[in-house]
Amino acid sequence: MQKNKIIKCLWPIYVITLFLSTLLISWHSLATVDFGYSKAYQWLSIPDHIQRFAPTNRNRKYFETTNQEDHLRLFSEIVDSIQDGGKGLADIRYQYKDQSITLLHKAEVIHLEDVAVLIDTLYPVGILMILISMLLMFIIHKLKPPPPTFFQATAGIGVLLTGIVATLIIAGPKAVFYWLHVQVFPEGHQWFFYYQDSLMTTLMKAPDLFGLMGAFVSLLALILYGFLLGISLYSQKR
Repeated sequence: MQKNKIIKCLWPIYVITLFLSTLLISWHSLATVDFGYSKAYQWLSIPDHIQRFAPTNRNRKYFETTNQEDHLRLFSEIVDSIQDGGKGLADIRYQYKDQSITLLHKAEVIHLEDVAVLIDTLYPVGILMILISMLLMFIIHKLKPPPPTFFQATAGIGVLLTGIVATLIIAGPKAVFYWLHVQVFPEGHQWFFYYQDSLMTTLMKAPDLFGLMGAFVSLLALILYGFLLGISLYSQKR
C-alpha cells in the first residue's frame, strides 16, 4: 500500500522538479545573451532614458557622452560579473576623452554583489532539481506508473502561475518587486536607487527592464517545460 502511494507521487513530483529545472536552464541560457538587453534597449527607449537622466547624476559625470556600443558592453559586463559571483563589478568602466570612470559606486557594487550571492545560492538548488528530475524519469521508466494527461500534468503549475499573475495585477508589479527586495536582500543594504544617484538603474531603466527580463525567462522556461514534459509523457505512453 505504501509503495503504491509512493508510485502515485512520482509524476506530480516530476512535474514540479521539471518546472523548477527549466527556470534554471532558462536563466542560464538567457544570461549568455545578456537577457535580450540589445532588444530591450530599443523597446524600452533606453537611449532616450540615458540622455534624460545621465546629465543629472550626482555621482558620475559624462555618461551621456557614451553610445549604444558602450551601453551594451557595460550591461554585458555586469551580467558576467553577477554570474561569476560578483567579481569585477568595481572595475567596470566607461571612457570620457582621456578619463576612465568607474560605472558603479560602492552602494551599487554591494547591491549587485548581493544579487550575485542570491544567484549563487539558487544555482545549486536548480541543479539539484535537474538531477532529481532525471532520477525520477528513470524510476518512472522502470516502474511505469500511469502517466497523466498533459492537462492534468500542467494544471498545478497553471494554478500557480495564475495566482502569481493575479497578485501582480492586484498589488501592482512595482509593489511586488519592492516587497521581494525587502525579503531577499540583507537589512541595511541599499537596493533602491534614484536615477539621479545611479548609472546602474539608468542603464537598466529599472524596474522596467527587470519586468521584461522576467517575461523572457518565464516564457523560455514555459516553452522548455512544455516541450520536455510532452516528450516525457509521450515516451511513457508508447
